[in-house]
Amino acid sequence: MKHTITLLTALLFAPLAVSQAAETKGPNILIVINDDQSWLECSAYGNSSVQTPAFDRVAKAGALFTRGYCSAPSCAPARAALLTGRNFWELEQGAFIQAWLPARFATLPERLEAAGYHGGYTGKGWGPGVKEPTGKRADPAGKAWNSVRIKSPSEGISNVDYTANFTQFLDAKPQNKPFYFWAGLFEPHHPHAPDGHLKIGVGLEAVKIPGFLPDTPGVRRARGDYLHEVQHADRTLGTLLKLLEERGELHNTLVIVTADNGSPIPRAKANVYDWGVHVPLAMMWPARALAGRTVSDFVGFPDLAPTILEAAGLPVPPDMSGRSVLKTLLSTSSDRVDPARDFTVNGVEWHGNLPPIDIAARMIRDDRFQYIVNYSSTPRGATNERARQPEDRYAANAEKLDVLPLLAAHPERPELQPFIQLIMAPRPREELYDCVADPDQLQNLADRPEFAEVKAKLRARLETYQRQTRDPRITGDMAIYEQTLKFVQVRKAAGYADTDAHKPKAPKKGPEPK
Repeated sequence: MKHTITLLTALLFAPLAVSQAAETKGPNILIVINDDQSWLECSAYGNSSVQTPAFDRVAKAGALFTRGYCSAPSCAPARAALLTGRNFWELEQGAFIQAWLPARFATLPERLEAAGYHGGYTGKGWGPGVKEPTGKRADPAGKAWNSVRIKSPSEGISNVDYTANFTQFLDAKPQNKPFYFWAGLFEPHHPHAPDGHLKIGVGLEAVKIPGFLPDTPGVRRARGDYLHEVQHADRTLGTLLKLLEERGELHNTLVIVTADNGSPIPRAKANVYDWGVHVPLAMMWPARALAGRTVSDFVGFPDLAPTILEAAGLPVPPDMSGRSVLKTLLSTSSDRVDPARDFTVNGVEWHGNLPPIDIAARMIRDDRFQYIVNYSSTPRGATNERARQPEDRYAANAEKLDVLPLLAAHPERPELQPFIQLIMAPRPREELYDCVADPDQLQNLADRPEFAEVKAKLRARLETYQRQTRDPRITGDMAIYEQTLKFVQVRKAAGYADTDAHKPKAPKKGPEPK
């Protein structure tokens, strides 16, 4: 009898719940997420080689977060963390690029659309990967709006017309509904136009080269080609903001701008060093958030879903490991607003590497130090004897080749040995860096006695957080990871021959992962 009454009550109130959802009037949500961009490549942070005025506009109109971190330096796991409000290692198969995100992990668009939001995405959503095997979810990123294409895009630029697709999405929005939209820009991901460096507005001598890369003309040219796409992505952001402004929607839109992982260079993307996991992050909400603030709180991708849910007036599920930063965003304070946000934990499992290479690692970062634990002692890159070239070709190759081809062509060149060690050599079990004194993380302090206490404290804090979030690397529950690793390695060896349903077929951005 009690069960019958409960069921009847639920049926009676179901139409009311649907009606209330349809009348939801929370803020609009726009997430703009670039593909492969470090925080240092946005001019608002003061270190970029080129200007990014649209990103800077968002930062000035709201809050610039100086400690934004992506959970994993690999696109699919990082995007999964953002969509679910969980650390990537909590997502089973979702911890791996080229696998899938299990349907039991509800996503942000699913939660918002159930509450009455008009939702969708353009460009790159979640992925790359395969559809969830149960068939319960079409795409973790929601409904795709990718039908409008650019007829003749510049070389290296996606032919997805992000702004036109956003326009169609807005045209289709019911009048009384708020919207949620994800603009996943393929830029500045490889490939890059070989003449892009000629269009960035500065000479190659002004392009900044991280200390872990050889400073050669070829490397500078490659960085310039990449920066051209950083500028393209920023211009796209500008057109999206302009569209909202013209429609009178910008005032009550929470805009979040970031990137899925760091730059596509050695010791950055697919690595847990700062260049791989420290990403740009700016938020604006003109209707509620004070402009012109700089915030040093550590904010990770798992924190963004609960932030958006709270902004929308929706409950934050208790199983989300991320914590909302809405109070920080709406605060009038700057610098460290929430004292508890004084560290971040990130990591990686796999990014296209085949045996014997294993890149699995975890890291913890506070305001000064980063501690890393590596779960293998394998080399980080394979030598290719066929790529070797005569030493008398070095000068010509240094003029034109990017980092990895140059190292492969001249593996015994004396001036390249430090970079070969930094990029290709096996990593020690533990690494420790003073990121204030050594921002490019060149000097491992893990074995220095004077830093033993710092290392021990960070190790303990990392392991505590891993236990709290049931990281398989600390619990030992590795069965799903081991099965998924075999699955993605087979896919890699087969050249990802199956159709990637999460990436439009038309854009010419090259195979993933790199």
